[in-house]
Amino acid sequence: MTEQTEFRELTSDEVTLKLDPKSFGFKSTQELEPLTEIVGQPRVLRALELGTGIRHPNYHIYLAGLVGTGRNELITHALRERILDDSIPDDWIYVNNFEEPDCPLAISLPTGQGILFRSEMEALIERLQESLPKAFKEEDFSNEKEKLRQIYRKRGEEVFDKLQNLASQHELTVQQMPNGEILFIPLKDNRPMTQKEIEQLTPEEMQELESHQDELVGMAGRVLQEQREIQRQLSVDVREVARRFAIQIVDPLVNELQQKFKIPKLKDWLARFKTHVISHLNLFRDLADMPPQAAAMLTGEGGLDPEQRFLDYRVNVVVDNSHLKEPPIIVEDAPNYRNLFGTIERVVDRAGRVITNFTRIKSGSLLKANGGYLIVNLMDALVEPFVWKELKRTLKNQSLEIQAQDQFSMFTVSALQPESIPLKVRLVAFGEPLIYHLLYLHDEDFREIFRVKADFNDEQDRDQETALIYGRLVRQLSEKEGLLPFKASAVAELIRVGSRLASHQKKVTSIFSHVGDVAREASFWASKDKKKVVQPEYVRQAMQERIFRSDMVAEKIRDLIADGTLLIQLEGTRISQINGLAVADLGDYAFGRPSRLTASVGVGAAGIINIERESRMSGNTYDKAMLILEGLLRNLYASEQPLTLTASIAMEQSYGGIDGDSASVAELLCLLSAIAEVPLRQDIAVTGSINQWGEVQAIGGVNEKIEGFFDVCHAYGLTGTQGVCIPASNVQNLVLRDDVVQAIQQGQFHVWAVSNLNQAIELFTGIPAGDASEKNSFHGLVLNRLTEIAQLLLEQKMTDTGRLLWIPGTPLDLPSDPRPPLPGQ
Repeated sequence: MTEQTEFRELTSDEVTLKLDPKSFGFKSTQELEPLTEIVGQPRVLRALELGTGIRHPNYHIYLAGLVGTGRNELITHALRERILDDSIPDDWIYVNNFEEPDCPLAISLPTGQGILFRSEMEALIERLQESLPKAFKEEDFSNEKEKLRQIYRKRGEEVFDKLQNLASQHELTVQQMPNGEILFIPLKDNRPMTQKEIEQLTPEEMQELESHQDELVGMAGRVLQEQREIQRQLSVDVREVARRFAIQIVDPLVNELQQKFKIPKLKDWLARFKTHVISHLNLFRDLADMPPQAAAMLTGEGGLDPEQRFLDYRVNVVVDNSHLKEPPIIVEDAPNYRNLFGTIERVVDRAGRVITNFTRIKSGSLLKANGGYLIVNLMDALVEPFVWKELKRTLKNQSLEIQAQDQFSMFTVSALQPESIPLKVRLVAFGEPLIYHLLYLHDEDFREIFRVKADFNDEQDRDQETALIYGRLVRQLSEKEGLLPFKASAVAELIRVGSRLASHQKKVTSIFSHVGDVAREASFWASKDKKKVVQPEYVRQAMQERIFRSDMVAEKIRDLIADGTLLIQLEGTRISQINGLAVADLGDYAFGRPSRLTASVGVGAAGIINIERESRMSGNTYDKAMLILEGLLRNLYASEQPLTLTASIAMEQSYGGIDGDSASVAELLCLLSAIAEVPLRQDIAVTGSINQWGEVQAIGGVNEKIEGFFDVCHAYGLTGTQGVCIPASNVQNLVLRDDVVQAIQQGQFHVWAVSNLNQAIELFTGIPAGDASEKNSFHGLVLNRLTEIAQLLLEQKMTDTGRLLWIPGTPLDLPSDPRPPLPGQ
């Protein structure tokens, strides 16, 4: 064991923070600038500096442990300060692929030219809609058409005259019906015969007439074919005339655009656009000048929506960076498939069909952040369907393919396959450290993609800058949410809250969202009292209200102790009984509660029986602590004789699982009290773990444990002697409530710190711990009793299990071997 020193009672100054608001350098948070940068996180800042500086595509950044409502703003601000290349990325547009309409083309344009090109195209289509119909109505165009018609009409008449002459030779006349059919009617006296005259013809005359008609029918077929060919040639020539006129109008307009936008891919598309317009001039004709059937098709009655008439010539701007002054920094709060990768929207047309087109392509946050940074919560992305696999593929390939992906994709299939877009984005992901470690171990792609990792520390040192940081935090909340300004003394109370959350007097929490919640509630209570500035008492009220809202379970436990349902003795002394302390964590609220520990010792050699373990209610750490106690007992009392006893230790009225080693000191004191038959003080509760050399070690939840025992004592009635014994190494973790500090200051409650077993023994028994060789010391009394137990066992030579007791160094008194000796023995 370590060298013995006396236990120490702590003063009220040692159990809380003493802050001087006058040293903060401000009187009110109104004097400060808002907090917009990341503070107290050097690892995070170095990670962002490395990730933004390296050009390699797979140096994406993972920030582990970053929590709080303001994290996105902090990361954005830090990234903005570390941007090395301030060039603004290009715009991206999708246009129709005239050769393969199902594969729209992606074209990048310098910043701001995406919208400009769309406007220019819209203006061009309007000009074509106005100019082309006028050109088709001009006199020159009409004259050209009329000349062609005269030429082809004459050719048609010549062909028909040949048929008419042949029919006249056979005394027949030719009559062409409106539907194009040709009839051959016999003549009589140079006039068409009537039906009655035809019926009066002799069979020989009828046979001769039919033979002439058959000959003319064959000739008529050839005539009709020639007429159709003449009509087709007329249409071709008319279209060629229209094409020539259209080229004179379209060429200058398209050439003007090609000169304005000199991107090679765009110039090539404009050339194809020009060809397509020339090939589809009907789209630009005046509906009044078109045949009814053709006009109906263009107006929608035949199926084509009027709004979609010039769909093939529209420009879909999927990324517009004209408003940016620096590379984009996009925060994606809902990283589902649609929001990250974009989608292709579908619509239902008039016929009830699900259709889509390239103008329905919508960009996601990855494309919007192209050339910049994307901030995303990785856990949110992992739980979204299809996202993680596609995100890895996109980042590895540095290429984004926009596809429709939804829960009904098995029923509706998009035929569009838009051209992929090269991706140059730096992903900044944040999440729990456990997520990072699991993915790093089990996902090879994750290791390849995220090469920069930094841990966000949830606490930081409390120094002279802490007041300024917390004050600027309040100032930021005041600007964003309208909180009242805080006095410097109120900021001091917030710092005390931060130290309490960090469980350390020399540190404060870096999880500013927790501090922000207290600040909001303090501002609310001050506003309710019509105050214009938050005073420190409102911060304390906010903390008291938070405790009150969540303290119902703790209050019920205190009531059970007060009415005797849970047995806790708070006065006097008792052998083999002590008050231990545990923490109940409800998630949003943790509180301490005392528990009675008892021990039983008898003659035997079964060792220490862990009742919690035997009933399978203990955890591994608790069981390990019990084994450490056995090792400590051997070090203290078994250097010259065997350690023989049967003992059991139990935590009374414990009906759930238990784990941890913070009850080790209490269990050891209780056990030694039972062995030495020395009573222990019941007005003191103890917490702390212990090692095999008797050194008392730090534990967690020390503030909650002290306050929990104080609340029970306060409900019972403070006697002035009650208190808690804690490890000396936990003194730095004390940030107690004001009412507990006040009770300590008035001497109504006490906190003692011990660093080894002997100090705890003297505190609880009032007897010098001494040494095992000193018979009147506590250790001497324990050793005397252990010696008595060993002597009794030697006299009986039997254990409590009915087997012979063997003491090391003594011969075994066993019966002889009944087997015959081996040959040669």
